[in-house]
Amino acid sequence: MPKLSTAFVIGGLALMPLSAMAQNLASAPTVSPTVRSDHLVFMGSDAAGVPDSAMQTVRSAADAARQSPVRIEGRADYANAVKQELVRQGAPAGSISIKPVPAQPLPKPGDDLSVPADRSVILRF
Repeated sequence: MPKLSTAFVIGGLALMPLSAMAQNLASAPTVSPTVRSDHLVFMGSDAAGVPDSAMQTVRSAADAARQSPVRIEGRADYANAVKQELVRQGAPAGSISIKPVPAQPLPKPGDDLSVPADRSVILRF
């Protein structure tokens, strides 16, 4: 004798046997969540290259870029320097995107101020 399953519809809500729902849940694929984090890198006063103090973070981002996209946010010159270093570390250039952030107004001449926040780059991976 064939096994029959019934479902009741009450006000648009379908009531089905729990065994049917359990089978659907059991066969659903498991997806592990992607953990993304932000890493702040402070660049030197010139955009010549990534400082030694930031190299470990850049290496971690290069490793991550082999599996998923990496986003760089910061002043264009600093962001491009970080991207060049990521590519040099083996990250595929196509998995790296840059979101340029406008630079803050420069300090007045002669005040000997340098704005560290203006030299920061955020790596998202």
